[in-house]
Amino acid sequence: MCKLSVFFIVLSFYTIVNAGLGSHSLWALATHIIGETPFPEFTVVLMLDDVQVGLYDSNMKAFISSGLNPTDKIHDDLAQDGGYVFGTMYQSIKERSFQLKHHLNLTRGVQVQQRMAGCEMLDNGEPAMIMSKNTFNAIHTDRTLYYNMTHLTYDAGKLLPGWDAMRKEYLRILFEKVFLPICIKTMKTILKREKNVVMRKVPPRLRLIKKEVSGGFQLSCLAFGFYPRHINMTLLRDGQPVAEQELTGGEVLPSGDGNYQLRKSLEVSTEELKKRHYTCTASHLSLDNKLDFSWESGAERVHLSTLSALLVMLLVVILFSIFICVKRWRCTASQALVTSCQHGGH
Repeated sequence: MCKLSVFFIVLSFYTIVNAGLGSHSLWALATHIIGETPFPEFTVVLMLDDVQVGLYDSNMKAFISSGLNPTDKIHDDLAQDGGYVFGTMYQSIKERSFQLKHHLNLTRGVQVQQRMAGCEMLDNGEPAMIMSKNTFNAIHTDRTLYYNMTHLTYDAGKLLPGWDAMRKEYLRILFEKVFLPICIKTMKTILKREKNVVMRKVPPRLRLIKKEVSGGFQLSCLAFGFYPRHINMTLLRDGQPVAEQELTGGEVLPSGDGNYQLRKSLEVSTEELKKRHYTCTASHLSLDNKLDFSWESGAERVHLSTLSALLVMLLVVILFSIFICVKRWRCTASQALVTSCQHGGH
């Protein structure tokens, strides 16, 4: 099952990356298994952008929405639409799995077909596109359908014979009139429910880290704690971007708290580090302007923070001294007044 797990991760990453092409996206990641495994024969994970919002499998034969009460009307609508779409997908992918198995003469072992299908929606709520892509045994990419509101793009792949013009026209109509409206409607419904999660904006924190390595230093530009995941981060050398082929890293990864992190590293010699000026810069949807961090600015921030702390401590000492002096003065004045009264009484 290693190939199943690895490819599902790759497919999921591809989905999340492409979610940024539109305002929001809704993707179904489906897996059909032929052979003995502890998993259901057919499973679908539904993703809104990069958040899992639902699950369907052939054992339950029902769509389960994450976080919804089974008595909610929203749940009933989603369950009905999800049950229809994923039930149709189940029959389609099951038929194709058996065709591929016999076509490739695979008589033993576990065979896996996976499908990524979904749609994207623009900021104004209008549909942008709908797509379906298949793979078999994590090796063969087979049959891709892409409809972008004007025409249908069809790639039959190399495993099975392609469809004729009548079949492709039928699919175009099915995508345009049935699957796309259901997908957009479902996305809007779930987006309304999950807007506090998928529509939030958390700005990145930026660091430029120096680590000593053999022959010099490794400079790492690190952005962390940001959402959504789409970010542009560049390491500058004397104000000019460092070529990507010189850098290592560059993959956006989950932070474990619902946010993301990105690291890009560059190895430089000790002499180069002394002569050149390096800056880390990032732009993100949560930022009005670019965020910059350099050695000099970092030193200034440290110095400024230290100076600020000293000033605060000095101010506290002065205020405390004034408080003590005023208190002593009042105490002395009170004692003088008491003494004066006693003398006057005599």
